[in-house]
Amino acid sequence: MKYQKLFTPLTIRGLTFPNRIMRTSMVSGLATEEGFVTDALKERYQREAGGGAGSIVVEAAVILPSRSSYNLRISDGSFVDGLRHLMDAIRKVNPQPKVGIQIMHFLKIARSGWRQKVEDFKPEELPIIVEQHVKAAGRALSAGFDFIEIHMAHAYTLSSFLSRSNKRSHPYGGRLENRLRLPIEVYRAVRETVGDRYPLGVRINGEDFTIEGNTLLQSTRIARRLARLGVDYISVSAGSRFEDAATPAPNTPPDPMSGYSGHRMSPAWWFPDRTHSHLAEAIHNYVRAGGYDVPIVTVGKIRTPLQAEQLLEENKADIIGLCRPLLCDPDWPMKAREGREKDIVKCTGCNWCLEADSRYEKVTCSRWPKGVLAAPSPFLPSMAGPSELPEDASL
Repeated sequence: MKYQKLFTPLTIRGLTFPNRIMRTSMVSGLATEEGFVTDALKERYQREAGGGAGSIVVEAAVILPSRSSYNLRISDGSFVDGLRHLMDAIRKVNPQPKVGIQIMHFLKIARSGWRQKVEDFKPEELPIIVEQHVKAAGRALSAGFDFIEIHMAHAYTLSSFLSRSNKRSHPYGGRLENRLRLPIEVYRAVRETVGDRYPLGVRINGEDFTIEGNTLLQSTRIARRLARLGVDYISVSAGSRFEDAATPAPNTPPDPMSGYSGHRMSPAWWFPDRTHSHLAEAIHNYVRAGGYDVPIVTVGKIRTPLQAEQLLEENKADIIGLCRPLLCDPDWPMKAREGREKDIVKCTGCNWCLEADSRYEKVTCSRWPKGVLAAPSPFLPSMAGPSELPEDASL
């Protein structure tokens, strides 16, 4: 086989992923306005499950009752049946990929331009955040997910507690050990809920890419501390912070993807391929040097099977996280396994998908035929659109 590392199975806490390709979490905008699973959402994940990825992380599911239009939710028991039906739909198409769900607590925003900060939480509210994660994890178990990923990256609550931008006083702000306190409390409580035999991963930022945000100096330490706790994998993302977000237009909430850090979360066409591989590599090395064998997921504009294989061969990561490439062409893994790399419809980094998310629209790919909500099957380069790259896109 041409890409032996990429298609080597990996066992995490007794759960075997058939290969090293992880479809990482991405908001679809396909849930109902109230956050329930729809037929379109099921069809999107069925299409992706048939493409050969070893694992799929279902998009961030909101764990608190606050309104968040068209985001998937797991904030109370009424959402469990829909999520269970989603799992059944995925397994009907392909029982092989392991399917997890990302659970997420967010900071509130308003059309007035106001945004909540970690400093706004009263001490008595922090145990509620822990309990919301615990209850969401229990619902994920009831829905039949194979693993859970706790969202500790981007502009969300736990990431904002971890960040150097956290200006709370002791005991939940200031020094790194204090900033780690709430994420650690969440992890321990969720671990107690799911038990010792259930895989529980986390997603963190390798860099915040903001002034006073975390850099590799902090994220390597955070990762090692999480490894010591016993997390089952660490997915290394970056950016998407409120601190450098553009000033919102009137009657528009702030958007963490509108500033430089937002562009770093999903590197566009003008960034080099494998944009963030150095972040995962540094974290991988620091965690290993501490004596922990926790798998590290690398993400960020990994567009070809050769790039993915090289990252694994160079020991820069253990799992290849693909999001936009698998949105564009869900058959990327299958085509790579079959030696049909030329048949892969490549993501161009135009970020049409991210812009749709920012506009609270259904997330699609510019390379698909107009009007569809999932990639065609089969899908070949000759069938693909030109993407939404600007006319002056060049070096």
